[in-house]
Amino acid sequence: MKWRNSNDQKIMDRARKARMDRISGDRGREKSGLSSRSGISQTEDSGGKRMIRVTRLSGEVLYLNIFQIESMETIPETKIKMMNGYYFLVKDSAESVMEQIKAFLGGCMVPGEQNP
Repeated sequence: MKWRNSNDQKIMDRARKARMDRISGDRGREKSGLSSRSGISQTEDSGGKRMIRVTRLSGEVLYLNIFQIESMETIPETKIKMMNGYYFLVKDSAESVMEQIKAFLGGCMVPGEQNP
């Protein structure tokens, strides 16, 4: 088996790190004021547009983009699968998550209201 020299290994390690950053979205999160941990806002109480608030089993608060949710599953706790393949196990029931999504979408469309 042929061993790589250290320069090749460094290049591959840098490429792997860049690929993982791109996949996990760490760079975009840091620019928008979020920590590198998945979906955790540094200002927990503020939330955000198109976001719902859920609580992990550990008690950690997450804000998830409703348009990135792929599916939910109830397996004593609620498992929320995101479009990027990540999933979160949360204390909130699937019904409460759906209520938050309905409330957000209902607030977007108000009949008879005109935009300035």
